[in-house]
Amino acid sequence: MIRKDIAGSDVAPSEDIPRIGGPTSRRRLLKAGVCALAVIPLHASMLSMANVAVARGPSAAVSAEKFMTASRLLVQHRLSPGIGARMAGILSARVATLDTDLDAIIAIAKQKQAKAVEDFFEALPDGHVKETAHQIIFGWYAGVVDDSPNAEVFAYEEALMYQPTRDAIPIPTYSLDGPDDWTNIDPPLAAMPEF
Repeated sequence: MIRKDIAGSDVAPSEDIPRIGGPTSRRRLLKAGVCALAVIPLHASMLSMANVAVARGPSAAVSAEKFMTASRLLVQHRLSPGIGARMAGILSARVATLDTDLDAIIAIAKQKQAKAVEDFFEALPDGHVKETAHQIIFGWYAGVVDDSPNAEVFAYEEALMYQPTRDAIPIPTYSLDGPDDWTNIDPPLAAMPEF
């Protein structure tokens, strides 16, 4: 069968050109169904991420760099920027005034020319600024931002409470071979004794 193209010349049909409006093969229908099913979870996850961003509101704009600057003024240890970013994300969702509190902590520390937290901590105003400073210090040492039973853990083995005794006392774990050792295969269970 010969068709006419737009210019009016004869064109032979080709198998490369997909037919529009023709019969649909099962393979094509299956491909379309798989693509549609793949898009649904992606769309749902994007909506949930958007809802989290909206729920966090303007306080989610706290920069990790500003958070780490305030953290280094409050805690004189080598602090991990990755853990700081996780902690900043958790605190920004919980503390609406985090950005202004960090600005106040940094400004007061610079004003006092502080080299350690003891040089400026008493100058922090009572209320949410001092409470935020307490939460940051507690978070770095405990690996959580509060002591509730459902607190989100953002640092475990890198929590500062384990660092002074790290060379002598192992970090608490359920693993028999040490902290974070989940790769070894457990030995088989022995047969139960009969009495």
